[in-house]
Amino acid sequence: MKIGEASKPDRELMRLYYTYLLIVDLVIFIGVILPVVVAAFLTLSLDQVVIVSSSAIFPFLAVVFLIAFWIPKYYDSISYTFTEDEIMLERGVYWKHKSIVPYNRVTNIDIVQGPLSRRVGVGNVRVQTAGYSTASSGGATAEAQIFGVTNYEEIRDFILAKVRGRKPVAVEAEAEIPTPKEDTKMVLAELRKIRKLLEERSG
Repeated sequence: MKIGEASKPDRELMRLYYTYLLIVDLVIFIGVILPVVVAAFLTLSLDQVVIVSSSAIFPFLAVVFLIAFWIPKYYDSISYTFTEDEIMLERGVYWKHKSIVPYNRVTNIDIVQGPLSRRVGVGNVRVQTAGYSTASSGGATAEAQIFGVTNYEEIRDFILAKVRGRKPVAVEAEAEIPTPKEDTKMVLAELRKIRKLLEERSG
């Protein structure tokens, strides 16, 4: 890992996204488009078959083309940078998303791989922090993710090395909060002062 230098996912991530696109396209074509075209061919006139088929196929192809066009642009938008104190991640083609995670807030790091991502050798590194994990449902959602990298174990170990030896933010904040015993002592001291003042006035 190079400190301060922006890195990108492996190009296998694009291959993975195109594979997902192909699988979804085949399922939709075989499960929806093809039955509609066959049913139209069996029940309608030739002119109507052409209209129905065009109405089903052309929008489908348009969506496929747009997604295929979007994939490389989305890949180019992803970057992650390690500094001495934090991780910076950016992604998004139309809506930009930037995450900054200080090392001293990191509570958990997971490596996630699906069947296809394992086959192409890439994985995602999910980084969770104390505050975000508590706010999310069951802490299952990561605050930041490093997408589609082949050196996911190296990245995980690098982040863990940065996290070790740093005092967590939650601990620092907790140290500033008085303990129940300290609160009780303060209340008793105030009550003694009030009693003393009352005794002096009554005397």
